[in-house]
Amino acid sequence: MRKHRTKAEWLSLINEFEQSNQSQAEFCSARGLNPKYFSLRRIKLKAISPKGPFVEVKPTPADKTSVIIQYGTVKLHLPSTSTQAIVQLVKALAA
Repeated sequence: MRKHRTKAEWLSLINEFEQSNQSQAEFCSARGLNPKYFSLRRIKLKAISPKGPFVEVKPTPADKTSVIIQYGTVKLHLPSTSTQAIVQLVKALAA
């Protein structure tokens, strides 16, 4: 009798197969699976499945630098200023 398997169950079977040292025919025979259908499901699921586990990426705060610009007796202190803002300021002053 045929058994309907969910995507998660197929992925689990495929991972189990890849960890085993069995040929696909041996693996399918031991579990009562049709080797051709197993191969088809494996190809389709591998095409749409992510290559590795999900990893959450957390944003890092913008690059902030404290800068003191001194020219003669004039002193300009820029606390927690982004690097991009400093670059724009220097370019504007140089123009």
